[in-house]
Amino acid sequence: MDFDKVINTRVSTRKYIDKKIEKNNLEKIVEAGVKAPVGNSLYENMAITVISNKDLIQEILEEAREIVNDPKANPIYSAPYLIIISAKEGHITRLEDTACIIENMALKATDLEIGSCYIRGMFERFDKDARFIKKLNLEENFYPVHGLILGYPEEKLQGKNHKIKTNYIDWFIWQIYKKIYSKWKSNRD
Repeated sequence: MDFDKVINTRVSTRKYIDKKIEKNNLEKIVEAGVKAPVGNSLYENMAITVISNKDLIQEILEEAREIVNDPKANPIYSAPYLIIISAKEGHITRLEDTACIIENMALKATDLEIGSCYIRGMFERFDKDARFIKKLNLEENFYPVHGLILGYPEEKLQGKNHKIKTNYIDWFIWQIYKKIYSKWKSNRD
C-alpha cells in the first residue's frame, strides 16, 4: 500500500473476526516495530511479546477486570492477538519508545489490511506484581508498558478525518518578531 494511503487508512479497530494472521505477516509487523526509534539506541532495554494464545489473552483480560472491578470490561475488544511492549525498569524513555514501536507496528498492520488498536490504560493499571507477567518469559527487571491488539477487522479499514490545531511559523516572520520584541523590551527597560 502507498505510504500516504496507509497513513490515511490507519484507524483504531475495535471489532475483529476470528481469522488467523499469517506468520509472515506477524513477523513483518514485529519487524516494523523493531525498526522504530528508541531513545539513546537502547534497544536492549525494550522487549516485544506476541501473544496468540487465547487462554493467556483471556487471563490478562480477567486480571484487568479484577483491577477495575468490572467483570464485563473488555479493554482488548476480543482481539485475537495481543502484542505487549515491555521495557527494562528505569528505562527513562520507555513511554516514548513504546509509542514509536506501536505506531510503526500499527502502520505496518494497516499496510497488510490488518486492524490494530493501541492499548494503554489497561497496562498502566497493572503493577510489577501482575500475575500474567511471569508468563511473558521476560528478562529480569522488564515490565509491560503498553500493548497493541491485532486482528482482521469486521469492516474494511477506513481512516477518519482527524483534526489537530496546527500553527506554522515562518522563519522570516519569526526574525522580524524577534527584532520588534527586542526593541520593545529595550525601550521598556
